[in-house]
Amino acid sequence: MFAAFFDLFVQFPTMAPHARNLGASAALVGIVVAAYSITNLFGNLGAGFVLDRWGRRGPIIIGLAITALAVLSYVFVRSPEQLLIARGIHGLGAAALTPGAFSIIGDWVASDQRGRAMGFAGAMIAIPAMIGPPAAGLLRDAWGANSVFILDAAVLAITLVAFAAVTRRLPYKAARRVTQSAADDGATPFGRLMLLANITLFAVTIGVGVLVAHLPLVLENQGESAARSGYSFAIFALVAILVMAGPIGGASDRFGRFIPLLVGLVGVTGGLALLGVSEGYGLVAAGMAVFGLGYGLVFPAATALVTEAAGAARRGMAFGIFYAVYSLGVALGSAGSGRLAGLYDDSTGPPFLVAAAVVLIAVPIIAIVGRVRVERS
Repeated sequence: MFAAFFDLFVQFPTMAPHARNLGASAALVGIVVAAYSITNLFGNLGAGFVLDRWGRRGPIIIGLAITALAVLSYVFVRSPEQLLIARGIHGLGAAALTPGAFSIIGDWVASDQRGRAMGFAGAMIAIPAMIGPPAAGLLRDAWGANSVFILDAAVLAITLVAFAAVTRRLPYKAARRVTQSAADDGATPFGRLMLLANITLFAVTIGVGVLVAHLPLVLENQGESAARSGYSFAIFALVAILVMAGPIGGASDRFGRFIPLLVGLVGVTGGLALLGVSEGYGLVAAGMAVFGLGYGLVFPAATALVTEAAGAARRGMAFGIFYAVYSLGVALGSAGSGRLAGLYDDSTGPPFLVAAAVVLIAVPIIAIVGRVRVERS
């Protein structure tokens, strides 16, 4: 999981400027950034079936290999079109990594500890989110974007070797050996739980997509360095880590999943709104911190809901759908931000404010779906 999200987060301050340096227009920059998420979306759906049918280990190993090679290919591209193709292969290769990792966690964690476990898993995502963008920004400033891609490919290759060695004895179809609760026997309301988790995730990842595609360009237009762009994402990640790995991370185990989802969505809305009105780096930093707070509340509760929604035999499919929605949200947010930036001369505010409105709209929807679920429970 660390390697998968290190791969994702080092691209945040790197890919959009790299695409522009290759000659891409503002709209094409958004499409290039979104290409990863688009292919990752379809790959997630297929990966869910594969993970449930053939186990967790093999698909993760193959995915790591394809992802490492795709990242290394960025060093050799010479046009936006070639970069677009490489991004598509990259997204497809990475499709099994996160659903597979979360399925392994869900297979072996008791139902009353899933919020806490997913909080720690989320922290393992937030650590590369904290160190990846600043490292990528510093490397790009010093040696160019290719140095970032080489480092990323090396991390993936090392992880491939380590994972293959450590998991040699991971049982085939290990999930079928787990019988922890009625939830694992398929007795949960799959549709309502998945709807609750996926609506929340979709709204939040719209905002993530806008951050990935738009924030680095905004900061560069304001005269900030690539390293400063990386620090912005590190602020978001640090706050998310403190929330998910701290006492708050297990709040959904004690108080239910519903309240953390709602409060987290409000936090994400506030963070995007601050970014939309920012005129200096101080407000950018504040907006990223508030966004991180909201994300840190949403993520453990949403992933725990997915684990509870599906029995062990279809947990891979559930997480495949979940991360397909993740990819869809990031793709729409990235492409939409590029389009809005092209339409407005003042390209700073509108993408962030539109994303904030989308997340805010999700709040009453989640309230209604959550209330229906509570009443029917």
